[in-house]
Amino acid sequence: MNKQLLAQCEKAIDKIITDALGSYNSPLLKAVNLSLDEQKDKINKLASESVSEIVNSDDFKQIMRDEMKRKLARVLISQYGGEVEKVVNELKANPLTRAKITTAIDSVISESM
Repeated sequence: MNKQLLAQCEKAIDKIITDALGSYNSPLLKAVNLSLDEQKDKINKLASESVSEIVNSDDFKQIMRDEMKRKLARVLISQYGGEVEKVVNELKANPLTRAKITTAIDSVISESM
């Protein structure tokens, strides 16, 4: 009986400690947060150095250039595409130009056959 009582006490104590250290108001959580806060300046310096190293690397510069070019090209194409469509519609509206376009298309089709 004493062994069972001791085993139950051991389980209860284990559960209490586990719950206390794992809870939202855990002293362990507070201790870790306090320790991190004390090291805040070192952590900020390390983070700053890491970001600086990445930003100053040749690989990052090349990736940044490539992505900027790609994005700029997409924007220009989307804007330019609308302008081309607008000009084509204006050309189609002019009967003389429309006839010239039709003739040119017929000529290309005839040559390819």
